[in-house]
Amino acid sequence: MKQLYILLVLVFGFSTLGFSQDKKADSLQLLLQQETKKDSLRVRRLLDVAYFQRTSDTKESGPLLEEAISISRELKDPFLEGVARRYLSQHYKRLGNFEENLREAIRSVELLDSIGASKQERMLSNSELAVSYQASNYLDRALEMTLRNLEEVKEDPVTPAKGRYYFDVGNAYNHLEDYSKAEAYYNQAISICEETNFIPGKMLMTGTLAAMYRVQKKYDAAKTKFNIALPYYTEIGDKRSIASVNYQLAMMESMQGNHAKSIPLYEKSLELYEEIGALYYRKQINQKLFVAYSILGDQNKAEAANIIYNETRDSIDSMEDRKRIAEMRTKYDTDKIAAQKQAAEARAALASEESKRNRNLLIGALIIAGLVFLSLLLYLGRIRATKKAELVTIELKETQKRLALEKQYRDSELKALKAQMNPHFIFNALNSIQEYIILNKKDLAGDYLGMFADLMRKYLRHSDAGSLTLQDEIESLQMYLDLEKLRFEETLMFTIEVSEEINKEITRIPTMLIQPYIENALKHGLLHKKDNRKLWITFTQKDNATILCSIEDNGVGRKKSAVLNSLSQKQHQSFATKATESRLDLLNYGKNRKIGVEIIDLFNEDETAKGTKVLLTIPTVTA
Repeated sequence: MKQLYILLVLVFGFSTLGFSQDKKADSLQLLLQQETKKDSLRVRRLLDVAYFQRTSDTKESGPLLEEAISISRELKDPFLEGVARRYLSQHYKRLGNFEENLREAIRSVELLDSIGASKQERMLSNSELAVSYQASNYLDRALEMTLRNLEEVKEDPVTPAKGRYYFDVGNAYNHLEDYSKAEAYYNQAISICEETNFIPGKMLMTGTLAAMYRVQKKYDAAKTKFNIALPYYTEIGDKRSIASVNYQLAMMESMQGNHAKSIPLYEKSLELYEEIGALYYRKQINQKLFVAYSILGDQNKAEAANIIYNETRDSIDSMEDRKRIAEMRTKYDTDKIAAQKQAAEARAALASEESKRNRNLLIGALIIAGLVFLSLLLYLGRIRATKKAELVTIELKETQKRLALEKQYRDSELKALKAQMNPHFIFNALNSIQEYIILNKKDLAGDYLGMFADLMRKYLRHSDAGSLTLQDEIESLQMYLDLEKLRFEETLMFTIEVSEEINKEITRIPTMLIQPYIENALKHGLLHKKDNRKLWITFTQKDNATILCSIEDNGVGRKKSAVLNSLSQKQHQSFATKATESRLDLLNYGKNRKIGVEIIDLFNEDETAKGTKVLLTIPTVTA
């Protein structure tokens, strides 16, 4: 999903397109109607009209560009054909057809390189090819090409074109997820556009920077940038860009759980994409509308969106099938013509050599039969191979879809468990505050409530994150144990130690992982002791990618705790324990390095229990 999140559109075209948007429509169409002769001038008019329609009538550009390519081939003009194929590559990109986008971009570069076209034209086609490589996930090739383009213009005067090449490098780093470098190149490109007063380029680059912020989950910054670009696109009537911005804003609302807000944005985007004939985005948006309506409980609209999604997907697949069949028919007709030509030549040879008629006739018949039989075998083999490849491709796509759905389900399940674990501690804390109030211990209630509020703020800050630094985790545990110490009336002693070889500021671990085990130590081990309650928490480095957390208490031990809980009719399993076990299963799902838990019962020399130790083996995670 990642290759579809940035708006990749061309900023620059022919210098002849310098008129206002309102005047261009009528004047260009009039010029095209006047140029009926199939020559280079008509090709240029076709390219001008197609370039103008790229933002308003995208689906109308395709036939114009196909005609431009056809005329260029008849004229044997590789320069015009190369430019026309670059425009056609951009057209396919806007429709979301990235396979055709890449094919046409490669052909454009080959044609312009073969004739030694001007530096500007070659670099424009190279730039388009770099964008196509990105869309097709050839990211290293894209970066290499954009850096080479930029190196050629670094010493050139400041122009909008120069800003475009900085923008291309930013896109390449963006796709490689090197966001700091991408942001630097984007900002430099925007500065060049501001310096040259090139507003279209500035708006495009601002929107792309906003899309990158969305991927980084910097939603406020992303929304700010999108809302800078959206009025401009609305003013010039750029339907595709308006649709894309609304789509990006809708996805951010969905990611933040604001599904009701996301739906109008999705619908606005869908309306515009349908106007310009972008089937790919019609499919994608209806899939997301299905999810949003399902979450909000509107099953009728969800089912309607799902029906449109399936119809669009089938339509796209059908278009690809028709294209493959047309190619097969062309090949068959070519083979058939060749066979007929050979038959005619054989008959002419028989007529010129009457004396050898019988022998030549037999030889000719055998040759024709062999060729037909061989052609039939090759043709049938090709059909079988094509069908087999199609079946493999379909099975692969279905497997990828199933795995993606499983991942979404497990991610949502994981978030639900985290959301359930936080209220569990809140319930216990509020019970303690209530107890102090009932006993008229106002000072203790006030202290407890203050510390509780600080801890809640910290939990809320990390609630949406999948991981946090070890320093943040230790601070949360310190505050939590201070609260519990107050509840235990100062009879609880605890220590938290971290090995010097661990960098607490950069080491990251999953959120809400350690606290439930500390809660169990307090509830089932130390709660049953009257005094001298002690708890030791230590963090040591096991290896470069793993830390070891030890939680040891001097409580009554698990066996006695179970007996005491049984006597008090507390025979249900702790919620925190069940939630933690479920969460561990989800965190470990599909991972090579898994979180390990080992519980050790501690005994004195006389075999009496002296506490419990829990060892957590925690693989560190990246931000």
